[in-house]
Amino acid sequence: MAKHAGVSMMFAFIIVFVIATYAVSQLMSLAPRALQGVASGPDLLIGFGYVVVTVVSVLVLGRMIYSSERAAGRVKRRVRIFE
Repeated sequence: MAKHAGVSMMFAFIIVFVIATYAVSQLMSLAPRALQGVASGPDLLIGFGYVVVTVVSVLVLGRMIYSSERAAGRVKRRVRIFE
C-alpha cells in the first residue's frame, strides 16, 4: 500500500469515528425522553436517523479494520459481511 493511501485511510477512519461518536452522543441525549414517552414524533424520527448513522458508521469502521488486518495477513477466518 502506498504511503498516501495509508494516510488517507487514517483520516477517513478518524472522520468516520467522529461521526459515529457524535451520533451515539445524540442518541444518548434523546434516549431518556424516548424511554419516558415524552419524545415528539420529529424527535423519534431524528433518533431513528441517528441509529442508522451509527450502524452504518460502525459497519464502515469494522470494514476498514478488517481490510487492514486482512492486508497484514492476520485474518484466519473470513467474515462474509466484510468481504
